[in-house]
Amino acid sequence: MAALIGAVLLVLVASFQSNDSPDTWFAIQKIEIKGDFKYAVEDDLQADFSSLLGQSLLGVSLSDSLVVVLSSEWVANAEIRKVWPNTLQVLVHEYTPLAYWGDRQLISTSAVVITPREVPELPLTKLYGPEDSSDVVLEQFGLVSQVLAFTSLRVATLTLEPRGAWSIVFTNGVKVKLGREEILERLQRFIAVYKSDLSGRIDQITSVDARYPHGVAVGWKKNK
Repeated sequence: MAALIGAVLLVLVASFQSNDSPDTWFAIQKIEIKGDFKYAVEDDLQADFSSLLGQSLLGVSLSDSLVVVLSSEWVANAEIRKVWPNTLQVLVHEYTPLAYWGDRQLISTSAVVITPREVPELPLTKLYGPEDSSDVVLEQFGLVSQVLAFTSLRVATLTLEPRGAWSIVFTNGVKVKLGREEILERLQRFIAVYKSDLSGRIDQITSVDARYPHGVAVGWKKNK
């Protein structure tokens, strides 16, 4: 209420000092951006929000302003308020990246695909799949991670091929083909063989095919 009364008083005072319109008196001259930024760059955010400059605080819609703010690739959500007479204050909350999606995008912890101006180098799993399959691949990644939780194995890349077959490359370099069915059962079968027979011979393995019903096929490097 105090802010509204202050705005009205400013309009009345200004009306005696100028023939300009209220839109001119309260034109947005500054966008004040706040937030704990790990990935977004404030200069980039200022550029993304620049279309709001020059608009009147009296007439600008906070919902319309929020649409502009959320169009910036790293902004997950934001809070906006008018600071009279000429400032728009924006509190930005960033997306938190969970994995890479392909080579040019990231998937956030809220399952949103982000396309940043520059892709940061982060120690994250790379997920691959056909266009519009990010939700499916991310869900499978979550299930795979649960199966691996009590092992030393970690996923470097998880790939869904166009025909529906899955494969994993682990951070130790081992590639495992899982096929299109019973993915988690096949993964568990591989883990059992890995723990009992393979973990000490990683540098000798080229790939593992876990698409068999009762075991796995191991490709070995040729002795030189």
